[in-house]
Amino acid sequence: MWKTATAFLALLVPLGAQTINDYTLDPHRVVDLPVSREVTAVTLPGPITAIAGTDMLLDDGQTAGADVDEGTPVRFHITHVKGSNFFLVQGVQTNAAGTLTVIFEGSAYVLQLRDVAVNPVASAIFQRPAVAAAVRVSAPPEAVKFSTRIGLSLLDRARAYPVLVRALPKAVEGVTLSAQNRTIELPDLAINVQEVYRFSREDAVVFLLHLTNKTDRTLDLAPSSFAARVGDEKFYQSIANGPRTLLPGASSDAEFAIVGMPDGTRNDLSADNAFTILVDTSRREAAATPAVASAAPKS
Repeated sequence: MWKTATAFLALLVPLGAQTINDYTLDPHRVVDLPVSREVTAVTLPGPITAIAGTDMLLDDGQTAGADVDEGTPVRFHITHVKGSNFFLVQGVQTNAAGTLTVIFEGSAYVLQLRDVAVNPVASAIFQRPAVAAAVRVSAPPEAVKFSTRIGLSLLDRARAYPVLVRALPKAVEGVTLSAQNRTIELPDLAINVQEVYRFSREDAVVFLLHLTNKTDRTLDLAPSSFAARVGDEKFYQSIANGPRTLLPGASSDAEFAIVGMPDGTRNDLSADNAFTILVDTSRREAAATPAVASAAPKS
């Protein structure tokens, strides 16, 4: 009886030592994955396109897998059914190591497999990275009623902030400045986000921008289409000022403000968000060069 109990406990030790780990999908990071002679399941959030590795037995899970002898150069046994979102890994050689590449949604993810006797991973669950949400600041609950006068005042105070903060500090009381100096590259336009201001009382965020035409064509711009995006959230301008045309290679300043939300509630957006700035642009067609007609000789 004691002999049977001892054998049973010996079987429980390696099983109990196995773990279930969560990983974030990142094509720029190699994931260390300790496995064993037991099966390790690797799960992704969608169908896997392809799997590749050197000195590894790859099978489709549809036919009977061949037994692998200890002396063969095969280090790991990988089973993946085409179109499925998971595959199975099993160590074949003691203390073996190898790199497994998984192609998923157009990106390559690299796993560093290690055959271990202690603490292998029984299940590796890969998840998409969490989408960043706009950071909001704490603010009083009253909603803001936007008017053109308020919008123009916000733009003026943002541009004059360095002077006002010294000469008339009450005019910029409760204003937060984020000096970002970030450049956003759009297909036709480079947008340098110079400064972002948070006006707490008006529940407004003001953007001071510098625009540069990257093309060899004249660009038509629509300042009324300015918007700021954070993650999946997009916030449209309440008032904007900027050029309506930009010559090839030309630059110009622009600004816009987001005041409250369209439904009259507060947005409470922080000026420290890494906003992506969007604006509608269109290229003008190149002007056709008129053909010069040669004069016919007089008879």
